[in-house]
Amino acid sequence: MTTEAEAAATDSSGADSMGSTETTSGGEDGPPPPPLDLPPEPEIPKDPEGCHAIYAQDLLPTFELTIHPIVWSMLKQEWLDGQMNEDLGVNPKPYHPLAEFRYGDIVIQDAEIRLRGNPTAWYVDDKMQFQIGFHTNDPNGNFLGIKRLAFDAATFNRHMLRERLAYAVMRDVGIKAPCANNARLVINGEYYGIFTNLEKLDEAFLDRNFEDPTGDLWKRGNWTLKTNLDSSNPIRLNAMRDAATAEELFTYLDIEQALRVFAAEAVIPDSDGMWAGGLNFYLYDEPIGGKFMLLPWDKDNTFERFSHPPDGEYPANPDPFVWEKWTSHGRPCYTIALEDPMWFALYIDLIDEILHDGYAPDKMHERIDTWTEQIQEAVFEDVNKPYSDQLYLNKVAELHEFVDTRFAFVEAWLVCWQNGGIDDGDGYCVYP
Repeated sequence: MTTEAEAAATDSSGADSMGSTETTSGGEDGPPPPPLDLPPEPEIPKDPEGCHAIYAQDLLPTFELTIHPIVWSMLKQEWLDGQMNEDLGVNPKPYHPLAEFRYGDIVIQDAEIRLRGNPTAWYVDDKMQFQIGFHTNDPNGNFLGIKRLAFDAATFNRHMLRERLAYAVMRDVGIKAPCANNARLVINGEYYGIFTNLEKLDEAFLDRNFEDPTGDLWKRGNWTLKTNLDSSNPIRLNAMRDAATAEELFTYLDIEQALRVFAAEAVIPDSDGMWAGGLNFYLYDEPIGGKFMLLPWDKDNTFERFSHPPDGEYPANPDPFVWEKWTSHGRPCYTIALEDPMWFALYIDLIDEILHDGYAPDKMHERIDTWTEQIQEAVFEDVNKPYSDQLYLNKVAELHEFVDTRFAFVEAWLVCWQNGGIDDGDGYCVYP
């Protein structure tokens, strides 16, 4: 049978590109058969902003998991032993068979489940956090095009909005950031709790966000390669990390794109991204532009996380240029870029844009109110959350207050830099 590709390679005389003739199954003089009619690839549903529909902001999905009692006991024990296993070099988060994953009428019986998060923050009385893998038994396995679902419940994200709100700000200002909403989990027929429903930075994310999704994706942590495991090497990554000047850095890193992420992390603010000297980010070696792009990740240490006194470990309002966490792992890309006056001027402009377009208080308060109304009943019904309903409400109020305070602080900071302020020698803006 002649395929469409073969037909396209055949000239009008019936000779293919090598000059030979071909007899079709329709007979020597008969017409070729029609091309094979393959079913179309299923279309992945999307919400109005281009996110997968399962992360739509007007949706509070409920996922039902059936977990064998032995597997459930193993997960509980792994939660208790997480730090010890990590210290011993034992994988603290192995996948286990999931008897059934159900969403509405969709039932999947070959998925797997594991714990997620940092074992150092797994407290005994906390709600466990999970990741579902649809790809672990079948590389092509998926749920509506998704390979992994991540359910986050960071201990101190008590209003359940940190990551959802941070990523929304970033997407609003043109950053390729994960999509997120909230979701309910029902385990073995009983409501287990509410989570942040996070889009993973993986192959599906790259497909959604990049014209060419075939580049190398590196997770900072221990510089773990997440794609192209059989064909890549760290030569380009190491060259970028070895850059000593802005010119050298520009060869490998999309500095303008990275500064936009730095500026967003500074405005929000975030204590764990590259801006602060943290490890929570990815780098994508984008093939078309030929440069690395900074991708934000793990935004549960944001907003009112900065509630310490002004001179505390996490100041209530960290300076958007100077502040660096005391446990910093270094931030050479940030420092090298901002030593250049041109890139520093762009950084100031980007903070202005992000503050007023992405972090505008009216928009922020509307989102907080809308999403709180959406999830509040599910929070109250969550008997596994490690805090009271009243503390939850207090934290929502604190988030509102923090947004206003942060906006005013950064706006005043901008006024100084944009109206003749100079560096005092330590990076702080002062008037001459």
